[in-house]
Amino acid sequence: MEDLKQILSNHRRWFRTLGNEGQKAELEDANLQRVDFEGATLVEANLQGADLKQANLKQTDLRGANLQDANLSEAQLQNANLEETDLMWADLTGANIAGANLSGTYLRGADLSGAIGMSPSQLNEAVVDENTLLPPSVYERRN
Repeated sequence: MEDLKQILSNHRRWFRTLGNEGQKAELEDANLQRVDFEGATLVEANLQGADLKQANLKQTDLRGANLQDANLSEAQLQNANLEETDLMWADLTGANIAGANLSGTYLRGADLSGAIGMSPSQLNEAVVDENTLLPPSVYERRN
């Protein structure tokens, strides 16, 4: 795989120039366990099926990113911007999502059963279905 720092730099340039320069990050099925992305710009990046177990995604801008089927177990997502991010069927067990923006985030079928720091107000902004597994504390408040 191309150097990750270069991929992130090209993606940031792609985003800032509205696609006129740089290149959109294509990290489908990539092994990104324990990688430090803190504060990175990954708007509309393709991370479908990526393994982001224990990755640091604090304050990362992931608006509109594709994270379908991604492994985000034990990831640090505090204060990340996940607005309209596709997390369908993603594994977020043990992930810390305190303060994350979940406005319009697709969580259909996602496993948040062990997620840390999720509030009912965050969940009210997200798109869930009967297959979404919620943390017990949030589930109890919704009923």
